[in-house]
Amino acid sequence: MGKIVLYTNVKGGVGKTTLCGIFATYLANSGRTVAVVDADLQQSLFRHRKRDLHQNPDTSLPWEINTLRGRTPEEVATIMANLKLLPYDVIIDCPGNLVDPNLEAIYSNADIAVVPIHYDSDTLDATQMFCETFKGHFAAKMFFVPNGIVSVEERREHLQQERDKAIELLKAYGTVTPRIKRSVVISDYNTLLPLTIYQRNAVKYAFEPIINELQEGGAE
Repeated sequence: MGKIVLYTNVKGGVGKTTLCGIFATYLANSGRTVAVVDADLQQSLFRHRKRDLHQNPDTSLPWEINTLRGRTPEEVATIMANLKLLPYDVIIDCPGNLVDPNLEAIYSNADIAVVPIHYDSDTLDATQMFCETFKGHFAAKMFFVPNGIVSVEERREHLQQERDKAIELLKAYGTVTPRIKRSVVISDYNTLLPLTIYQRNAVKYAFEPIINELQEGGAE
């Protein structure tokens, strides 16, 4: 059976939805079968796919996407139980909050939770609050992906201190991956097209430990 991978955080603006879509395409381009579920009320990834299809209507789909819009918590619980039985991986873009009534079923069935972060204090405070709640109730392994990092700023001493503090803090909850630099190639992502060599290079080191976890007992 495959595994269920969440892209989640309560802090907005950290690139959760973009990285969710790029990760699905990265896996598909690597020969793995994946499906995506947009569980966010904003339906950002689902709407992104619709825009891409409007511009490229004849392009084959690298992965299917469905939504949980209008589903009751009971229906979502049944859907998640069925997703657990699929022979391939399912990537879920989660709501950016902790009050969505469907989160209990989503979180409790997850194998991996990927949490994009920034190193600023507001993001780290929100992420720590999220981690304390999540780890207190759910068993998914957590991976923290520093995203949108500006290399020049990162070299400044006070930001290095923030980064080092963040890494030590988050290691108590899971694995901190290599960073993803801020780059136009990330923002230019298309849900239908294969990743360019530049896009793959931008994310491959951050995705590597997550994919290693997927391959341990997951579908090849």
